[in-house]
Amino acid sequence: MMLAFELARRGINVLVVDADPKTQGVVDWATQVYAAGAELPFHVVQWAPSQGLLVPFVLKAQKETGATIVLVDVGGEAPDVLSQAVAIGDRVISPIGAERGELGRVPATAAVVDSAGVPMDVLLTKVPDPGRGAAKEARELLVDQLRRRVLRTETPRNLTLYADVWGTIPETTGVYADLADELELT
Repeated sequence: MMLAFELARRGINVLVVDADPKTQGVVDWATQVYAAGAELPFHVVQWAPSQGLLVPFVLKAQKETGATIVLVDVGGEAPDVLSQAVAIGDRVISPIGAERGELGRVPATAAVVDSAGVPMDVLLTKVPDPGRGAAKEARELLVDQLRRRVLRTETPRNLTLYADVWGTIPETTGVYADLADELELT
């Protein structure tokens, strides 16, 4: 969502597809914004397996909205949905915390993405001290042992800036501006 807000601030027509079958965080966030009488600066749609295959759903929503960038939130425990998303994706950004438990999920995600031939980058998120400590150790593990590309941008653990803005339109996107620059999405 923060990346979508940043891209929309840059004048990009963005579509966010909530395809996470377990938690619909994107739709929950959007619902809170609209309930408060505000409007998102980008399009949000929700997909569920009962709606058929993800690919035609996304392509239809993109055509209807005219979006130039589509972000699909898949969720980490849905390899079948991820397989569908990578069929039309140009790139996978896998947000991962620096904790061992989260790092342990990377190989399974990477196997699905690699089999589709889509580039995958890891975004270290909620790190206590960007570039140091757990973040540095996680980066080394990801690069040296798991052979993954890790983005330079790291999102710090900052509840005020990132968690406490849930359900609102944030005044700033913090390091997500740097992430948009790094991803060259503008």
